[in-house]
Amino acid sequence: MGLAPVSRSLVHLVPGPEEHGVARHGLGVHPHLGEAELLRCDRLDELPDAAVAGRVVLAQVTDRLLAPSPDQGLEQWRRVLRGAVRVTVVLHDLPQRSDGRHRRARSELYAGLAASADTVVVASAHERLLLAAALRWARPDVATAVLDRTEVVPLPVEPDPGAAPRPSSPTTPPPPLTVVTLGFVYPGKGLEEVVDAVALAARDPRLQDRAVEVVNLGGASQGHEDLLEELAGRAREAGVRWHATGYVPDEALPGLLAAATVPVAAHRHVSASGSVATWLAAGRRPLLLDSRYARELADRLPGTVRTVPEDGLAPALAEALVAASSRDGADPTWSSPDVRLGPTWEEAGGRVAGPARQPAVSVVVPYYRDQELLDLLVARLAAQTGVRGGLELVVADDGSPRPPTLPAAPHGALGRIRVLRQPDEGFRLAAARNLGLGAATGRVLVLLDGDTVPEDGYVAALQRVCVDAPTLAVGRRRHADLRRHPDLRGEAHWPPSAELPAPAWLAEGYAGTQDLRSADDTSFRFVIGAVTGVSRAVLDAVGGFEGRLTGYGGEDWEFAWRCWLAGADLRHVPDAVAWHDGPDVAGRADAAGTGLAGVKNAETARLAHLLPHPLVRGRGWTYPQPDVVVDLDVQGWTPGQVLLVVESVLRQGDVGVWLTGTDATAGHETPGPGDGLPPDLRLHRGRLPAAVLARARAEVRLTRPVWVHRLPWRPWPARVDVPDPSRSPWTEDPASGVQVRVTRGSGRARLQGVPSGPCFLDADAVEPVPPDVVVEHWRAAHP
Repeated sequence: MGLAPVSRSLVHLVPGPEEHGVARHGLGVHPHLGEAELLRCDRLDELPDAAVAGRVVLAQVTDRLLAPSPDQGLEQWRRVLRGAVRVTVVLHDLPQRSDGRHRRARSELYAGLAASADTVVVASAHERLLLAAALRWARPDVATAVLDRTEVVPLPVEPDPGAAPRPSSPTTPPPPLTVVTLGFVYPGKGLEEVVDAVALAARDPRLQDRAVEVVNLGGASQGHEDLLEELAGRAREAGVRWHATGYVPDEALPGLLAAATVPVAAHRHVSASGSVATWLAAGRRPLLLDSRYARELADRLPGTVRTVPEDGLAPALAEALVAASSRDGADPTWSSPDVRLGPTWEEAGGRVAGPARQPAVSVVVPYYRDQELLDLLVARLAAQTGVRGGLELVVADDGSPRPPTLPAAPHGALGRIRVLRQPDEGFRLAAARNLGLGAATGRVLVLLDGDTVPEDGYVAALQRVCVDAPTLAVGRRRHADLRRHPDLRGEAHWPPSAELPAPAWLAEGYAGTQDLRSADDTSFRFVIGAVTGVSRAVLDAVGGFEGRLTGYGGEDWEFAWRCWLAGADLRHVPDAVAWHDGPDVAGRADAAGTGLAGVKNAETARLAHLLPHPLVRGRGWTYPQPDVVVDLDVQGWTPGQVLLVVESVLRQGDVGVWLTGTDATAGHETPGPGDGLPPDLRLHRGRLPAAVLARARAEVRLTRPVWVHRLPWRPWPARVDVPDPSRSPWTEDPASGVQVRVTRGSGRARLQGVPSGPCFLDADAVEPVPPDVVVEHWRAAHP
């Protein structure tokens, strides 16, 4: 079968002026990416909206080349990258301790960048650890998933063919002796330490009558020009000279690198250094302050660097200056000719280009012993049109006695085909989907059940919606008796002409919500897992389907519920048509012959434990998973205050309360403030579990002991994302001491950058509870 037209054009986005290290790296690797278009800009915010829509993107990124500040960087990134079908981001200059007060904003930015990408590339194992720290602080919900797709590709280091030749024999360098650093001048580069260490080293008796000077090859980083005079003044006070050369043209650099008496890189917190790579490419062996990255580099490229502790820099410089200025023995500041460098630019390009060109869309098909329909499904996937960035098929076999038979790839539009298997432990549709999703590489994940066969534009229609914004999309499921029409494999007979009835309630639901554009807390009911597409960012945020759900039905509603709360858009895509073999569930009966009521009631019973919406759970019942969670840090409260505050929030419907600080006694002997509370399944001690919060519609935090008269919605509400007009609205004034966060609002802020708005109750919605409250009297006044 010939290949269908599937676009996989790669665009390589390289921001920054040519002299910037990130731009130099990008331009150096570009010729080795294979067929790729180069997109240049000085800064990302210069590019138009959706500048790379429909393209496979490889982007070189550092915060200063995105926007004027880290706070604006993620907004610009989302604006420009909107609609890209696959994104690989190469992160440079990762946030770390030396960033000081800027570390928080930079960590939020880098975590957001990594979470938005399908593959992340960093230049060292040390950088991967820095990324892990940023993710676990700013985006703990996706940290594991993002790190699993983070590749370490070291900066290219290969001998520079234009480098000045290594001295053939020991020579005495001309005066002055120079200790040379390389690259832009900026805070934290360790230049102050070098100046101070050189001043001490110059006092070594062996260097008597030898002038020693400190030189930086390069100028000041933008905004740090004041450092030049500060460093020069510091050097004068220490009795040595320091100067920066300013910009060095490429043709002049080899001679200056070779002329340095002692090369050094004393960055306090280096993570991957282009300047060190430049020294190595020139054949020099620089002194590096000991660090995790320096040790990693020394282990990876033995004999290329010398690491010294910070308090040993001055003696090491003195020894190096003496050895380099002596005519006896080998100069330790030059690498041995047999030292191996790497990776080459070609190797680095190949290691980046491979992940960048992974399929942009993954179709996951759970399967169980139905080769006939699988053959038809694969044939129709091979005929897909309009998909951008490549298409793969992952078949997840739920324990069939014999594994499925599949064609070799490439097969039509399918560039890759894989089969994964799990043991036969009963009907485990959710677990099978997770098995396939865990192996998929796509930016868009498309789900098809094994008895559901797509029309030729199905995948492309879902892809268009899911790359536009973080989205859970549902296609149009039509019904036909596919097994009675074996000739459907032929183009002339597809799609089926004889259609079985479709459920009217679904059509009404889509019509009433404008194809889910006006979805609300009740719209999870309109998501059908058999014909679903989901953005990678959404899948990461929710972690997949609930694998504990077994038996027919419900796993798609539970998945949709968490996607909605995580901040995903919901969308019905009528053009994404797939045909289900046989009628809707209303026309079937379960194995026990109990009919529709038996099937649906069993599904509702399973879901009620996990999905707290009253449409599923009803009202008045108590389950371990509440609809609204309440955090109470009761340290310093009296037992009476704790009792009444807990009582006031439990009156608000399906509520669970988590108490911390219960060991404090508010200045009294025992009992503590949390002691003496009546037993109640809704009451818990300790921190609120993240998994519980992910399924709850709202979180309420009390910062002081107050009786909560009302929340912004009535007990057991249909919706919590909009306040009841008769209730107190949210406000930005924290006077009430009650903070209310709607889970979906917080999710949209993380996932899409949408401001979550005010989050405090009005002060008139609460009443302070005094420390010496008499519980009986309070209850009499608050029936």
